Amino acid sequence: MHELSIAEGIIDVVTRTANANALSKIKSVRVAIGQLAGVEIEALRFAWVSARRDSVAEEAELVIERPQGKAWCMDCEKTVPLPRYGEACPFCGGYHLTATGGTELKVLDIVGED
Repeated sequence: MHELSIAEGIIDVVTRTANANALSKIKSVRVAIGQLAGVEIEALRFAWVSARRDSVAEEAELVIERPQGKAWCMDCEKTVPLPRYGEACPFCGGYHLTATGGTELKVLDIVGED
């Protein structure tokens, strides 16, 4: 389950940010996990509970935004929605797609208190 290592990575970012900004407690962490990032959201939520234990984010809520998958179709030269890899272009049916959005995995912001 790589979601545990993702949750631990988020905690690492949160801990370093809290230390750099003299925050004693983190209330929430907002992350963007794209639709094409290959992350199982429910598994990440489960892992979050374990990863945050004994950290400055022990009671923090994990807020997850899900940017939609997008791709550039080389056949019809359009930006198209791509809900998952392996799908055909919804306009021309071609499979020459390059992902252009929905692959992100990043911490957007952290809400804490002094």
